[in-house]
Amino acid sequence: MPLVSAIIPAYNGASRYLDQAIASILAQTHRDFELIVVDDASTDDTARLVLRFPQVRYLRQADNRGQSATRNEGARLAQGTFLAFLDQDDLWESSFLEETVPALRAAPDAAVVHCDGYQVNEQNEILEYDGAMKQTTSITQILRGGHDVATSGSLFRKTCFDAVGGYDEQLPVWEDIDLAIRLYQRFRLLHLPKPLYRHRLYARNASRDIPSERALLGRHRFLEKHASACQPGTATADAIALDWAHYYGDLGKHYLEAGRIEDARRAFRLSLQQAPFNHKALLRLLRSYLPSTALNRTKPSGHMEQL
Repeated sequence: MPLVSAIIPAYNGASRYLDQAIASILAQTHRDFELIVVDDASTDDTARLVLRFPQVRYLRQADNRGQSATRNEGARLAQGTFLAFLDQDDLWESSFLEETVPALRAAPDAAVVHCDGYQVNEQNEILEYDGAMKQTTSITQILRGGHDVATSGSLFRKTCFDAVGGYDEQLPVWEDIDLAIRLYQRFRLLHLPKPLYRHRLYARNASRDIPSERALLGRHRFLEKHASACQPGTATADAIALDWAHYYGDLGKHYLEAGRIEDARRAFRLSLQQAPFNHKALLRLLRSYLPSTALNRTKPSGHMEQL
């Protein structure tokens, strides 16, 4: 039985660096592992690419189920004591397992050890160092004790992963944050301050500044899910109010882009209710009344409750 099960959730990976992710796992100096690639119903030559590597266990899902379900399927197939997930466009340094395995083995009460990393561009050139402890006022950090448990930079104890139910398949975004929160509520989390993985960033464009409906839906579900942990009059209540303010501000931006002016105004007002001194929401609300904002806006208004 392997000690570690390394899992890559893949979707249309033939042109999205999947071969490099596989190679970075196969190059590990710690050799006691199995490598599982779960193909989330790709429409390209992902299967042919993976089958070039005889060391890989390959499973193709009949339907596209999303990253959370795909990772959970890999965990179900895993035979290892420890689980490690690598996104198809990320990379491990060759010593990732050599460094993380002993740390987790030495702490039987710990659910995960997570490390620092590098942000890299599409050519794998280092852009910046990414430290994995982030003490901020965001509820996403407070509820996990500042542990920024990056999916590609973590080694999980499988029994703990299974005990909390793995990834929440109802969250299309922030599912990694949600998992870390649930682990932090029950177990110890370890931080290894070494840059042992690389997270690939893609060139930004203007459209990425406007949140998608999918991303907004995921954030709404996440905040609703964890609201009960934020009791009135506590620091967590203040933090989640600020996160709700940011959410409604982004929702308003989304509606403006879609031409749903009245919905955008309601969203900005809700943002201001959560954070009255949020000057960005106030400015966007005021701008929504400018004549130029409404030009060429023809899409009908909808209901915010759908998001």
